[in-house]
Amino acid sequence: MTEPAAAPPKDTPRPKGRRRVQSWTLALILSLVLFTGWATFLTLAPTPEVAPLPVIPVAEAPSPVVKPANEVRLLAWRNAIDADVLAGFAADSGVKVVVDGFDTTEALQALIDAGGVTQDVVLVSGVGLKALADKDLLRPLARGDLLNARNIDPALTARTAIYDANNDHGVPILWGTIGLSFNAAKIAERLGEDAPSDSWALLFDPANAAKLKDCGIQVIDSPTGVFPIALTHLGLSATSAQAEDTDAAARVWESVRPSIAKFSSADIVDNLASGAVCLAVTTSGDAYQARGKARTAGLAHDIRYVLPKEGTVAWYDMLAVTRTTENAANALRFIDYLLRPEVAARMTNSKGFGNAVQGAALYVKPEIKADPALVPDLAALKAVDEVAPPPDVQALRNRFWKLINATAEPPAPPPAEKPAQ
Repeated sequence: MTEPAAAPPKDTPRPKGRRRVQSWTLALILSLVLFTGWATFLTLAPTPEVAPLPVIPVAEAPSPVVKPANEVRLLAWRNAIDADVLAGFAADSGVKVVVDGFDTTEALQALIDAGGVTQDVVLVSGVGLKALADKDLLRPLARGDLLNARNIDPALTARTAIYDANNDHGVPILWGTIGLSFNAAKIAERLGEDAPSDSWALLFDPANAAKLKDCGIQVIDSPTGVFPIALTHLGLSATSAQAEDTDAAARVWESVRPSIAKFSSADIVDNLASGAVCLAVTTSGDAYQARGKARTAGLAHDIRYVLPKEGTVAWYDMLAVTRTTENAANALRFIDYLLRPEVAARMTNSKGFGNAVQGAALYVKPEIKADPALVPDLAALKAVDEVAPPPDVQALRNRFWKLINATAEPPAPPPAEKPAQ
């Protein structure tokens, strides 16, 4: 009998644990190979250069300006106070005065607009003081700040109240006028003995100006000062705010412009003294100083100063303390010193301006007191007090004046002739 065929053998299953062990081992080996390769690359590869981070400079805060405690800075008309007066204050107080000067009301206004008034004390015109006060740049004066304020002439404070109500911010110290200063001999030589030397016609009559052109005419470079006198010459109000009046005054200046040699305030004293000019529109003090300089130089110039019969302009210089000062005590001390009668007289004697201090006349030179043009009687003076016109009128005057006193362009040279062929 045949035996049945045997059943095929079943597959023997592999243990599951062994497969996991082999996979883990293979992964470990691969990881070690990769790690070893990466480490070898890092070791052998060149180190990349890393650009340094930019260094950003840190701006240092400006060091604060330390003003010496024994110093006062003064903003004033150029050469308004004699060096001897400043030296006297230094000897009296141990405080030095450093002066920054300006020449015209317009120059002061430019400083104000630019924020350039950083001094402790100012000596400015009434118009300038009002401009500073309107910008809140002045420290109010308290009762008792100035012991010598009791010496100020009430007639002066009554006039300066138009710039500073109740004189709350400043006190007057000097005053003067705008007039005609001239070399008497040169005027007589050109215009004869009948020259209208007591009138603005000496300048504003084009025929007279033309005859004086060769000996030199100089005018202060200030619209604030020159327009009122032209208006006065025309019989108009010196304080007129009418545009047509400003135009008329400009035409007066234009009519004599060809005969005027120079528009400048800074060197008018020297030019009068030396004879470089024979006629000038200037201040009373400038005329006095020119006369003294000519005498010192041994020059026989008869320099006179007149207040034209039509009238003129009176101005007042005032002292005030700035709001930003860190040295108010010494600033007030300096002002109080200038209000002493003997000190105010010294200022008048050196510069020829009137002063506002009662009792100072006792120390003023007789030659000044005897000249009614230099220090006239205020009550009888035919003059308007200097004031600033409205801004639009002032801008118009400034534009006209810039055209009037512009330096003439020299004539172009003729074209060069071509050489003959």
